[in-house]
Amino acid sequence: MHDQQAAQGSLVTVGQLPSLDVVVGKIIPIILIVLVLAIVIALIYLVYRVVQGQQPQGQQPQGQQPPGERSWQEYGSLYVVLWGMVIAGIGFLTVLLVVLLGGFKEVNQALGFMTAFFGAIVGLVGTYFGIKTSADATAGAQKLAATNGEDTTQPRVLSIAPPDQAVDVLPDIQPTATFSKDMDPATISPTTFNLLDLGTGKQVPPSTPRGVVYNESTKVATFAPADPLQNGTRYGATITASVKDKAGNSLAQDEAWHFKVVDAAAQQPPGQQPPGQQPPGQQPPGQPEEGD
Repeated sequence: MHDQQAAQGSLVTVGQLPSLDVVVGKIIPIILIVLVLAIVIALIYLVYRVVQGQQPQGQQPQGQQPPGERSWQEYGSLYVVLWGMVIAGIGFLTVLLVVLLGGFKEVNQALGFMTAFFGAIVGLVGTYFGIKTSADATAGAQKLAATNGEDTTQPRVLSIAPPDQAVDVLPDIQPTATFSKDMDPATISPTTFNLLDLGTGKQVPPSTPRGVVYNESTKVATFAPADPLQNGTRYGATITASVKDKAGNSLAQDEAWHFKVVDAAAQQPPGQQPPGQQPPGQQPPGQPEEGD
């Protein structure tokens, strides 16, 4: 009698245990919630990485990709879409499994859960593209502003020819100046790049109406005198602070240098006498020899 009562008690205890369907119906939703939270965190991290422009470890710095390879950030949108498709597929299979195991009492419950799940995925993906589009537009505007209006670096004269205080310069010299930046040719003229005869105080006339030729590929400005310079004369070349680069920045101050053209006597080839002078021992033409 006692054994029979114990057996009945055991049957009652077993009967009170929840069925497998009930257990599955309670565990699966919890698993889905954890999965959705993990997906949300992963998508938020991906959005952060793409928008902030950071690189994963081991990736080449931006602008230094190996030949033939593209930055992983260029595929950020594709990654998000693929993740959304994978997550939607996992969610669909999970809900289908729950339905088959009887986790939902009615089909409408399953449909409602799937609708909410897919809606969350679509919302996350849409939010990503909204943030990325805004970030791309902001970056483009900043880049355009930096290209067109943020150049405030003043140009400099890197080198000049002939050098300052040079002597024995040939008369056919054409003074030049090399700039550090692309200059505005309209600001380089005989007014802003001039050559002065320091003996007379007069400006040397240029050979062309503009007087100065600017080579944009080499950033070199050349002053071409109309005539060869005078032997033994000192000259001063000046580039004023009015010259500007293409961004509108001018020189910090005038650039001036001086040089002296070679004397006529020093310019004679070796062994050749200056005009009017005869070699030693030779009489000028028409003059009789001594003793005649």
